[in-house]
Amino acid sequence: MVLSKRAIISASMMALLLAACGGEKQATGGIAPETAKTEPSKPVTLQMLQDGATITDEEFDTLIAAPVKAKYPHITVEMIRNKNGNNGLSELLTSGSFPDFMFITSLQIKAHRDLGTTEDLTPYIQKFGMNVNQFDPAALQTSKVYGGSEKLYAVPFSLNFLALFYNKDLFDRFGVSYPKEGMTWQETIQLAAKFSRSENGVEYKGLLTNAITDMSTQLSLPRVDPKTNKALINTDGWKKVAEVIQGINAVPGNKGVNLDHFLKTQTLAMVASYDARFAALEKLHGTPENFNWDVTQFPSYPERPNTSFQSTGHFLAVSALSKNKNEAFQVIQLLTGEEIQTVITERGRFTALSNETIKNKYGANMKSMNGKNIKAVFKSSFAPPYEPTTYDPLINTPLNDAVKNIVDNGLDINSALRQAEEAANRAIEAEMKLAK
Repeated sequence: MVLSKRAIISASMMALLLAACGGEKQATGGIAPETAKTEPSKPVTLQMLQDGATITDEEFDTLIAAPVKAKYPHITVEMIRNKNGNNGLSELLTSGSFPDFMFITSLQIKAHRDLGTTEDLTPYIQKFGMNVNQFDPAALQTSKVYGGSEKLYAVPFSLNFLALFYNKDLFDRFGVSYPKEGMTWQETIQLAAKFSRSENGVEYKGLLTNAITDMSTQLSLPRVDPKTNKALINTDGWKKVAEVIQGINAVPGNKGVNLDHFLKTQTLAMVASYDARFAALEKLHGTPENFNWDVTQFPSYPERPNTSFQSTGHFLAVSALSKNKNEAFQVIQLLTGEEIQTVITERGRFTALSNETIKNKYGANMKSMNGKNIKAVFKSSFAPPYEPTTYDPLINTPLNDAVKNIVDNGLDINSALRQAEEAANRAIEAEMKLAK
């Protein structure tokens, strides 16, 4: 959903921003003089806004609130969930009480930057000595790109990564060699075709992967020209992605495949997807529904070998409206330190740090991960991020319609993408008129 300035940046928000700026000298969260370090620590309650990025109550309690209390006994962290999108942010802004720091996605970095609710972290990084070189370079680049400037508005907490999951039982049953590291999409599609069969009334399928909007990030394809505000989806790059999706769905019996075919009926051989699948597989461990599975490197394009999707994940940002900015940053520094990053990685969240020792501990506390070929997955690097614009979300529906027309209606790729670009431009023009 596109943020509309007329709907969000209201007079009440501007008043709130001015109040925050005007009161910063007295606030405990401003860049305080060094003498403040010697003052006794007063009890502070920090509110963390969960906005877009997923985290369970149990994860918040064990991975955020408890470690903070252990390190800083005077700091209590509470979570506020934004359950109402842009309207929820508007309500928080007009309430006069905006949370102290945010747990957000890369997309929300841009959203909060546009709202003026994110604080530039540079002075705090310098003051408290955070080593930004510890972070995964692609994740840090993503933060800067979505921040829209050289300023750093958010640092990564955990990252999503990609893997090719496969059902070893099916490969063994049908005498098919396991998928290899470094396969291209075309090689993966050819492998998937070997599972197009029916036995005893059961239909078997080869491959499931992500939507076109995710697939395009592997080639760093922009959605909208930031200079002209025109859609950029009728291009050779987007055609390559559409061809892969068309090829996957053209495999006999593969159309309409979904995740239940892999996890429940276990009639699907491979899933090329995000690491969230590990959590679902962990739940199956030790149950009658468990099966023999493994992972390998995510498929790639020949022109970009060993490259998966753009880096995405969960980021932490200090609120520009907080009265406790120092404390909020110290909490973020703690949560992105090696100790906590090791804990989250062992539990199945992938570290945001460029630290091979920690990476190699992925899933150490997950029973289902024993003996899995997880090291092969990390041979892929993240693709560089494309330059986002405010109007990017308006491209999603036309793109999904294009895929439907290609897969279900047999429309040729050139015509489908041309129609999608025309529809996207109409949507952008309509939104621009509303924003005036």
